[in-house]
Amino acid sequence: MNVPVAAALIGLAVSLWFGIQAVRELKRDQPGHSHNAAMIHIAMVSLFVPFCVIVLFAYWPK
Repeated sequence: MNVPVAAALIGLAVSLWFGIQAVRELKRDQPGHSHNAAMIHIAMVSLFVPFCVIVLFAYWPK
């Protein structure tokens, strides 16, 4: 496994973790800093996951 593939897989795992935690926080539906941070995390995950998938397709060993 090469470095870009490993980095993309780690990025997907971290994005999954932050996405799950953000959704859990948003389900609590309590205003405050944590709610705002969860909204930002959802936006960051939605931008980072497609990039990781593109890297996986581009660098996957053939």
